Amino acid sequence: MTGRALVAAVLIAVLLPGTARAQTIEEQQWHLAALDVPTAHATTRGEGVVVAVVDSGVDDTRPDLAGALLPGSGFGSAKGTDGTEDNDGHGTAMATLIGGRAVDGGALGVAPGAMILPVSVGADGDKFTTASVAEGVTWAVDQGADVVNLSLTSLATLTPDLLRAVNYAFDHDAVVVAGTGNDGAEHVGAPANIKGVIAVSGTVEGNAPWPESNTGPETVLAAPAQRIVTAVPLKVVDTGYAEVDGTSAATALVSGAAALVRARYPELDAGNVVNRLIATATDLLAPGRDNATGFGQVNPVAALTADVPPVQRNPLLPPPRESSSEATTSGQGVALPPPPDRSGAAGVDGRTRLLVALGGLLAAGVVVAVVSLLLARRSRIRRAPAPVITEIPPPSDDFWRTDRF
Repeated sequence: MTGRALVAAVLIAVLLPGTARAQTIEEQQWHLAALDVPTAHATTRGEGVVVAVVDSGVDDTRPDLAGALLPGSGFGSAKGTDGTEDNDGHGTAMATLIGGRAVDGGALGVAPGAMILPVSVGADGDKFTTASVAEGVTWAVDQGADVVNLSLTSLATLTPDLLRAVNYAFDHDAVVVAGTGNDGAEHVGAPANIKGVIAVSGTVEGNAPWPESNTGPETVLAAPAQRIVTAVPLKVVDTGYAEVDGTSAATALVSGAAALVRARYPELDAGNVVNRLIATATDLLAPGRDNATGFGQVNPVAALTADVPPVQRNPLLPPPRESSSEATTSGQGVALPPPPDRSGAAGVDGRTRLLVALGGLLAAGVVVAVVSLLLARRSRIRRAPAPVITEIPPPSDDFWRTDRF
């Protein structure tokens, strides 16, 4: 099921009694009501927070993101770009779910006051490598990202480059959010399975688990993942809007919620931001944490308003281990190899491919623009399947050494 195109029917318009009126894009975003985002916005809209979208790029011509983009960069096959070319549409879709400004009735993000840092790690959504993603994460953290959105996943259970980059983010007080994947399998790959990362699965209207989410004990939170309306580049869909399915979308919504918490509580470190999101989640299944939805569905309003005692560290991280070694250690409790030589070609781990968690991205079809006319036709986008990882290069022997502690 990995990487197959997801195609969703699109709601074109709702007729009011005696009046023909197309819904605005915001009105078609059912997830906003499901998460009570309008109420959260009465407290904060995410001002002053930087969210890095490490993805296929973010189209800087979308009016939905007008004034929301910071100068970005490109890595991997997107090296040399400024992060604003998006041939795939995935990165733009995620950025809009996080920081969409709802310009002229367009798409609204969970944190419309936040700034988006576009980090392109591949010319197309199915050509990411762990090396390029790791470089992108590290660069974003160096630019001051408060939240790092990783709407992507791999079949790898552990990769040294991603592990190193994610822990670099933790060391610099960034919240990292990643999707569990869309295979409907009991498997959560990197980077979502790295301890300390908020691994996000999906839900559907009515708050039931989205059946195509990957699940596992690493799952931390859930968020809407089906028929999620967002903006995309005009070269991808000629109206500029589409519905998407996948844990990619759910991940972006949780990143938006993290941005709201960081804006509301600027004194909190990343570990307490994570704790607040976990402690206030809406439990959906059996009491406590479960493999399908983690601690429950993210609840932005409660995360902003509840009385949550502070913690000393990110509750998703294992207890710290004492070590006399000067080697860098990770949240996984293993010693990491030295950083790669960035002047040379990527090593074998850098060739590990990542799958876009949305699985073929744009589920969809066209969403109507804000006009008083009904569209005469519907368009559908059918994506070529993303590559499946058939062989994961094993970490080096040094990666597993424990004699450095």
